[in-house]
Amino acid sequence: MEKIIDDAIRQTITSTLIETFNTMMSMALEAVEESAVPSLDDSRIVGTIHFGGDVVGVMRFNLSEAFARTVTSTMLAIEADEIKRSEEINDVIGELASILAGNLKTEFLDAGLTCAISTPSITSGSDFKIDPADIAPPLTFTFRQEEEYAQVEFCAKEDIGAKADIMSELSSQVVQERIASVDIETAIVNSVIDVFHTMLDMEVEAIQQVPESFAEEMHTVGSVTFAGEVDGVFNIQVNDDFGKEMTAAMLGREVDTIESEDEVYDAIREVSNIIGGNLKSNFVDAGLSCVLSTPSITNGRDFKVSSTRVIKPARFLFSHKESVIIVEAGIKRERSAAVEKADEAAEKCVPAEDIQPVVPAGTDSGVDQFKNLGLVMDIPLQVTVELGRSRKRINDVLKMGPGAVVELEQMEGEPVDILINQTLIAKGFVVVEKEKYGIRISEIVSRKERMKSMR
Repeated sequence: MEKIIDDAIRQTITSTLIETFNTMMSMALEAVEESAVPSLDDSRIVGTIHFGGDVVGVMRFNLSEAFARTVTSTMLAIEADEIKRSEEINDVIGELASILAGNLKTEFLDAGLTCAISTPSITSGSDFKIDPADIAPPLTFTFRQEEEYAQVEFCAKEDIGAKADIMSELSSQVVQERIASVDIETAIVNSVIDVFHTMLDMEVEAIQQVPESFAEEMHTVGSVTFAGEVDGVFNIQVNDDFGKEMTAAMLGREVDTIESEDEVYDAIREVSNIIGGNLKSNFVDAGLSCVLSTPSITNGRDFKVSSTRVIKPARFLFSHKESVIIVEAGIKRERSAAVEKADEAAEKCVPAEDIQPVVPAGTDSGVDQFKNLGLVMDIPLQVTVELGRSRKRINDVLKMGPGAVVELEQMEGEPVDILINQTLIAKGFVVVEKEKYGIRISEIVSRKERMKSMR
């Protein structure tokens, strides 16, 4: 019996997106019937999330670059011209895609389908197309906010029994230790060289930099993602001419007989799936459970496929004669404050050792300040989630018994309060992760609000 019901999916996507835009950005989004949206023919951004487990599928959140910039500035409470880096836009669009996918996942869990969702990948540019995955007939949803549009595309099928690949009983620390035990760089380099040699009879070698003669013309990117205990992404990019060479070698034909782009896409899908699968095997050998997504294909002249900042992919370069193969792979890791500071320095082109801690007035040094801070880092704090409140008379309280319903002032769909040691710190929405309740943070409250909530 099919548990994926189109009407339920439509209701979840429509209500989630409208409520999220209203709650988080005070934007009135409405569902419309248009399927062809002119604004999505220019520069656009697509947030993609894959599903794995009992549900195999992909969801894409599309909007114009201009609308994405407006959404980002509203979400971050800054002016649009203050957005200096594309990473800020990518993170916001990725977060919106995650909220959508998270609510769909909850819908599937309620139907008895256990699944995991990948970290979002972001495709941006002015000239590209994403080849639809041959999973199931796609569902398309169009939304409008004044003169701007957004579209959601979703397709999925059931794969009952695959949830064993995502079930986890390991602690976060153990997962990170096992991920760290995998030599990802060596696994990628060896796998790329081996796959091109055994499948395509092509000798490739790792190189340190792109040759000056290389021109990034029409190109194709094959992508797979990992979900479960391992959360990450693998991309392989080749120019179209070399894509035809790869296809001809795989099919045992001459290059000039390759005329169908579908044949090229299928060949690149196969290569990305095998190399991604080899990397997955390394994680499984380390005792980690994960699923690999259906390969995704993007083709065009002006576009980039990237991750949000929770994943820092490494780039690997290979060459075959005059052709260049670009590979990017990254795994989500728990990052320490020191690592985050070093990353921030790198992004701003400032040596990490040149970043000095801010020393409050009256302290001797930044070093002593952070040393003392370490003494309190392990102090436990009580985190409380407050669904809502209600005022009752003593007489009403005395009448309560099993089966009684306590009505809260909080309205359905409103964010819940997150308190630390009884102080309001943030607001968020209820989600379900691995059959456990959690809260997805949507807002960190201001210092003024925190002061007002102190008891």
